[in-house]
Amino acid sequence: MAEYRSARPEERNEYIDLANYAFGADFETLLPKVYGKGIDSSSLQMVAVDEQGRMRALVAVLPERLNVCDHKLQTGYLGTVSVHPRARGEGHMKVLMNSWLERLSEEAYDMIVLAGQRQRYEYFGFTLGGARVKHTVTQDNIRHALKDTNAEGISFCPLFEAEGAVALAQRLNTSRLAHVERAAQILPQIMKTFNLNPLGVLEAGRLIGYLLVNKEGNEISELALEHPDQIVRTIKAYMANQEVWRVTVNSPDYDKALNAQLGELAEECVIETSDMYNILDFANVVEAYLTLKHRSTGLVAGEFSAVMDGQPVTARVDEHGVTVERTAKPDAVTLSKQQAQKLLLTQHSRYMEVGAPAGWFPLPLFWYKTDKF
Repeated sequence: MAEYRSARPEERNEYIDLANYAFGADFETLLPKVYGKGIDSSSLQMVAVDEQGRMRALVAVLPERLNVCDHKLQTGYLGTVSVHPRARGEGHMKVLMNSWLERLSEEAYDMIVLAGQRQRYEYFGFTLGGARVKHTVTQDNIRHALKDTNAEGISFCPLFEAEGAVALAQRLNTSRLAHVERAAQILPQIMKTFNLNPLGVLEAGRLIGYLLVNKEGNEISELALEHPDQIVRTIKAYMANQEVWRVTVNSPDYDKALNAQLGELAEECVIETSDMYNILDFANVVEAYLTLKHRSTGLVAGEFSAVMDGQPVTARVDEHGVTVERTAKPDAVTLSKQQAQKLLLTQHSRYMEVGAPAGWFPLPLFWYKTDKF
């Protein structure tokens, strides 16, 4: 009989070795914010250990505090789902996943997030959704659309070699309408998640922002600058500096300044799903993200009432903003968990006959790559 429990500090090498073996990766390099040298992440790991004391499977959850328009949400990003090849089919992942879901529900988490194969995690109550905007900018776009844009004086350096990098990066992150809180003491490790390269953006030698780019330099997963008028100048300077033909820039739907400016010049713009989500507290999530959508792209006035996975929710938008109550009207629609998440998180909502005000859903959930796990 296998034992299912939290990992112990002295098992650090063992659970990292299991993850490395299962994925063929180096997790100390891939996720230094959790598995870096000197970091004890044993409390984040739930493991399956067989009768011989061998670690057979692992599922981890990284707790993350999320601030959405001053609404505080407790979330967890689930990852490192690892099963030893010789232990597959023994049911360890199912037990560990359900154990985590039960624990996080008891601890009053609002939502759990992960990235994974859709049907595999739908069995555990997750729904593929959210929104990531992806602009593709080419040198032709730069040459024609930005021919009169002066990018002189913009340069780049390794972010954490620049003076005041941690303070600026923290300030730019917390100034967003929605952000995951990032611990300043491990910010360099956080911003190197999944082998990202943090680049400081300087103007006349002064740090004005940063980019997080992939190894090849052709994908910007995060762009943060002090002022919107620095966006296209930075893109033009970056493409000249890197000598790449094509760059993809990812952003949340609610970043109006970035999306508006890139939309004026990009060769392509695609809106994709961002992650998989399991909502535990529907009222908190609806209130936070309706407020975000109201403050960014806007919402029409109206009311929507539903019982979502047994939780009554009534939301209103009027001249005073967004209000959400934990009650439901007598004629409220009743939705299962999967139906409710499809409505709130996916483009499928437009085909559902639920009487929601036009444009309210899907909600603009998004995780920056450096905040994933």
